[in-house]
Amino acid sequence: MSSIYHYDEIDSTNSEAKRRLRAGEELIGAVITSKKQTAGRGRLGKTFASPGGDSVYASFILELPESLAEQRITIYAAVAVCFVIEKATSYKPGIRGVNDILIENKKICGILAESVPGAVVLGIGVNINLGADDFPEELRETAGSLKMDKETRARFFEELIEETFRLMEIAERPDSAEAAALMYEYRARLVES
Repeated sequence: MSSIYHYDEIDSTNSEAKRRLRAGEELIGAVITSKKQTAGRGRLGKTFASPGGDSVYASFILELPESLAEQRITIYAAVAVCFVIEKATSYKPGIRGVNDILIENKKICGILAESVPGAVVLGIGVNINLGADDFPEELRETAGSLKMDKETRARFFEELIEETFRLMEIAERPDSAEAAALMYEYRARLVES
């Protein structure tokens, strides 16, 4: 089992992972998670609303070959999230671009991979048990949330950790049949922007 560092509230799990890595901590294979983020971030400098609820906001600290692009890591993480959502719920999520997971045309998950010397920080934020009023007004039409009881949510988080690390092992073998199958899964789940 991975080392898990949990916070009740933090600015950003990715930012915390990067701070700790820069301070010299050995974190490869660890997960940093928080119930709430006050400064969650998305791609291209966008903010990622992280109001809490029973949501999963987690950063996975990975050691992957430098030749592996952040985009491919993000794609594999998106497939991992979809697999775990399908296992825990009756939903069939879609992937928009490389980093947004949608259900019923609403974004329920964002993914951000950031390279730092010696590691990749992979942030995954999944909205769980949030209502429209929990989101900033400008996101209420586009943001969504999964619904699940506490037991299902706990299992979801455990399976997300397992599946993410499993698929990242496959990412280290981009020419393998397993990697080709994951790229097929990604393409099959793509939805229009």
